[in-house]
Amino acid sequence: MSFALEVKEEILTHSFSQTQKRALLSGLVKANGELVYNQKGESLRLTTISNRVARTLIIFTKEFFQGSLEIAIIQKKSLKKNKTFQLTLKGNLEDFFTKLAINPLETELTPLPCEWVSDVNILRAYVAGLFIGAGSVNSPETSNYHLEIQFKSLAEADQFNKLMVTYDFVFKILSRKNERFISYLKKSAMVSDFIKFLDAPQSVLKFENIRISRDMVNNINRIQNIDISNQTRTIAASEGQIKAIKLLKSQDKLESLSEKAQSLAQLRVKYPDASYQELSQKMQKSGYNITKSGISNLFRQILKFANYH
Repeated sequence: MSFALEVKEEILTHSFSQTQKRALLSGLVKANGELVYNQKGESLRLTTISNRVARTLIIFTKEFFQGSLEIAIIQKKSLKKNKTFQLTLKGNLEDFFTKLAINPLETELTPLPCEWVSDVNILRAYVAGLFIGAGSVNSPETSNYHLEIQFKSLAEADQFNKLMVTYDFVFKILSRKNERFISYLKKSAMVSDFIKFLDAPQSVLKFENIRISRDMVNNINRIQNIDISNQTRTIAASEGQIKAIKLLKSQDKLESLSEKAQSLAQLRVKYPDASYQELSQKMQKSGYNITKSGISNLFRQILKFANYH
């Protein structure tokens, strides 16, 4: 099961008031519904690949719709494909649309009832319906965070975006070739907060656990890469320093350096892989109180002296 489907099915595990059911159905029908016209008249078609969503749709629809409800299960030729549950409503669709505050002709955008907008619990149900009907979210296993809801018109997408800004969700709109418009989020924190807004706490927990674990692994890898890079630079610098020290020794000029520099030179030859911090500690054991910066300055003096001579 995809993560998006997990979120949708978790939403429907909750109990809903009558008004919340209407709001959820309204969002779902707007996003997912398709009006079909034939010789027998007009019908409304809803589709889903989730058994739970289909069962909830049937239960909720029967409370507000007067007419017949036909259910068909479509199995794709490929056995790997999910079954599609198709619900077809025939009857008094006009009354049904009125109850759901939907204008099926789309000549103008019907505003949401004030009660739905002012009550966050009802609005959450409406938004949940939109997401269940035509929403998706990438698995948290991927680093490409993306949550979207598809709309049939730019006006509907814009209406949704304005509603969400009130709750600090900044959706962007993108047009698709199939004359659809998607409102989407990309930031991981905002995706997580929106799933929380949809009232899917278990999905939020899963999302955050995977995200934190992956970020931790990425940080560890980054630190390891930094350590490797630092070690590579240390080895390269050490090779140059040892070469300079051996050159001075071969020319009997090592004694021309200060005692502190001579002591450091001996330690570098003895410990070619030692970092400046480690050399600083070894120098302190030899009686020289010197910092990493001091070690660096001494090596510059040694290299300069070797190059000059």
